[in-house]
Amino acid sequence: MSTDRRSQPRFPVRIDATVVCDDGLLRIPAVVVDQSETGVRIRLGADQPINSQCYLLFNHRIEPFRVAWQARRSVGLSFVTQP
Repeated sequence: MSTDRRSQPRFPVRIDATVVCDDGLLRIPAVVVDQSETGVRIRLGADQPINSQCYLLFNHRIEPFRVAWQARRSVGLSFVTQP
């Protein structure tokens, strides 16, 4: 059994999203499957590595993030707050 290391509890959701990289040239369809105040877990449409130089578009929001972990099509993202 793994230990939950999240700072905030996550709640299940199902929200269509898009990962946007390379100054908008690369758009990867995704679904947000759970969400907290500080991050989300997404499921990608296909196996594709993503990096932290991207943004997540969902629910009329655009959030820069860092990749916390990735396991094939599932990815944990932590939102990055801008100074």
